[in-house]
Amino acid sequence: MKQPIELRHLRDFGQIISDSFTFLKENFKPLFKALIIICGFFIIISTASTVFTYLNMPIFSRFDPGSYNAALRPASYIFAAFLNAFFLMITHLFIYLVTLCYISVYLQKNNNTPTLAEVWGYFKYYFFRVLGSGILIFLLVVIGFVLCIIPGLYLFPITYLIIPIIVIENSSFRYAFNKSFRLIKDNWWLVFGVIFIMSLIVGVAGAIVNIPITSITMGSKLLSLKSITVPVIVIFSILRNLLLLAYILPAIATCLCYFNLEEEKNGTGLLDRIAKLGVNPDNNSTLPTEEY
Repeated sequence: MKQPIELRHLRDFGQIISDSFTFLKENFKPLFKALIIICGFFIIISTASTVFTYLNMPIFSRFDPGSYNAALRPASYIFAAFLNAFFLMITHLFIYLVTLCYISVYLQKNNNTPTLAEVWGYFKYYFFRVLGSGILIFLLVVIGFVLCIIPGLYLFPITYLIIPIIVIENSSFRYAFNKSFRLIKDNWWLVFGVIFIMSLIVGVAGAIVNIPITSITMGSKLLSLKSITVPVIVIFSILRNLLLLAYILPAIATCLCYFNLEEEKNGTGLLDRIAKLGVNPDNNSTLPTEEY
């Protein structure tokens, strides 16, 4: 029987990427079940706001001029766009949180599959702490980019480690912030590279999904799409927001970066395995056999 993936383990760049996909493959059904049930409401709200934004775009709203005041279209579209951006950010944050809660429970259960109730319990416990931390992280990154692009870029991978530390170690924002600086020392490019590659994969997938709606937008000046515009917008808004679930890949990869750096700096996983030496393997059948 294939052993479940060990989280606390030293990995290089390629292993972090490949093991992220391996973990997702091994935990696909229970992880997505938790995501759909817990984050379903946020995804629905984000989808509705996306549809609302598209319908307020001047290029689409012009097909029904009687229902729109031309003078109000720009303001309506700007409001819709900001509302959509807010809900997308919140949905992204909570998809990230559910993934981290799943991994944290998985770790606590010695690499056994978490139940929905366990993930939900962790989600409720960390909800407001992570929400407040997310706002602080957003402000830090914005300030970094406003002062100069380089500080913003430097803070970017560091801030990615803060929430995993909060959830996995049950720590405060201050502790996680300071520890993320310690862990990333001499490893900034590794973390940045992993986040960049995983975000690029998700971004390319999102661009592919947006091709049809972009084509319709570009061709709307030549074709009369009044009868199919709304159904097409709804369908592709649903697809676009379901694709937010793909952000579990960067979340998993970030956690593996954290475990890798924690193992490198503190040897936590090694110390845990040493502590379990001599324990009856029948009582810990999910643990990999020690090799010497």
